[in-house]
Amino acid sequence: MTKNYKQKVLISIDTEGPAGKKPVDALIFGKTKSGKEYGIRYLMDLFDEYGAKGLFFVDFAEAWEYGEQKITEVTQCILDKGHNVGVHLHPDHMLDRNRRYLWQYSLDEQTEMILKCTELYKKIVGKSPLSFRAGRYGADNNTIIILEQQGYLYDMSEFYGNKYCKINPAPCFNRMVNIGSNNIIEVPVTSFRSFKCPLYTRFDKVDCSMDIHEFYRVINKAYHEQLVDVVSFFVHSFSLLDWRQNPDNPLFNKKLGQRFKKQLEWIKNNEKMEFISESDLKNINLHTGSVDTELDASKGLMAYYYFIKRALRVLKDRSMLNV
Repeated sequence: MTKNYKQKVLISIDTEGPAGKKPVDALIFGKTKSGKEYGIRYLMDLFDEYGAKGLFFVDFAEAWEYGEQKITEVTQCILDKGHNVGVHLHPDHMLDRNRRYLWQYSLDEQTEMILKCTELYKKIVGKSPLSFRAGRYGADNNTIIILEQQGYLYDMSEFYGNKYCKINPAPCFNRMVNIGSNNIIEVPVTSFRSFKCPLYTRFDKVDCSMDIHEFYRVINKAYHEQLVDVVSFFVHSFSLLDWRQNPDNPLFNKKLGQRFKKQLEWIKNNEKMEFISESDLKNINLHTGSVDTELDASKGLMAYYYFIKRALRVLKDRSMLNV
């Protein structure tokens, strides 16, 4: 292992309101039934406490559905607290509710949407955005072409093993690489093989919703095998809320909140780990783009335990949405 090697961790927050009549207030700012907030302001307070700087991927496409003023308020709130903002884009807010992925749109349609979101970012922030993430990871090769044309530096849409990511061929597993015409740097979602049997293989991402011991296990494995340039620690603006049954009046989930604090504290106090910010990415050496650097956490009985636990959680979430 390289002397003084530390596993770099970047917290990225998809900042969006996917449901309800007041999605920005309830699922981005996280205003609960009690009147207290557990969304982006609460998250930023935690990041400040644990010495991390979040990269908030604001869904600028929501301005076309919820209003420019609302998205301006969200963006300015993040900037005022000293955290970073990237561009997120769920196209169904802008053009067609039945087409939820960027790869379902033509080059011209994607160009129109990305350009509009980029221009709105510039209007609010006063400078060009550096980082982009497609909603639901739904980027394709056209997306990368457009990002190059519009001056982006980083794409963070690649989720190896996820069927909705259509960048083809997959540029990397967990490495930072140049893609497109070498003008875009891919900073992939941190993907790991979580389960494997003869008939089924599953990939998951490092997310704050993970079982705490699986979280420790995967990041420790990333450190020891040095296969992940940057752990993309995935969070949503509504990650600490129970919202699916009543999105307009969510409840703070104390258990999720406590687990998230443990995750942040573990990284902060672990001499093998360090938080980085968007600006630190420029100091990381790029790789040539091999996709065979697989982070495999699918071996052993614990993989079955985590698989069952995750499946039960997904089924519970889906049943709540259908209530």
